Amino acid sequence: MTEIATENVPTFQPGDVIRLQFTATDDNGVVHAEIRFRNKSRRLVASVRREIDLEGGPEVTGEFVFDVGEELVPGEYVCEYVALTDKLGNKSLFSTPGIEFRVEGDTKEHEGPSLLDLSFA
Repeated sequence: MTEIATENVPTFQPGDVIRLQFTATDDNGVVHAEIRFRNKSRRLVASVRREIDLEGGPEVTGEFVFDVGEELVPGEYVCEYVALTDKLGNKSLFSTPGIEFRVEGDTKEHEGPSLLDLSFA
């Protein structure tokens, strides 16, 4: 897994649109891209994923788009990976430390119940 890093942590509000642009290259042509983020909260299990098909050229640009709303509950999101696939079906997986964002400003309550005890009876 190849690592790609940045230093900024942008903050978004409900109604905002998150856009992540990328450029990729492969002699066989890049045809597919996928990205996945997870919410860093210990109490929330939330992840979001986007996939896009690309034109298959040897150098392509693309954009992952996320609408900040019900799918993206408040919290800090960290990118788990970016996956790229070429025309031959070869896939590259990239680790992306530092690619993260924060969602704030939601008035809805999104936390589930708390587990107080679990034991064998």
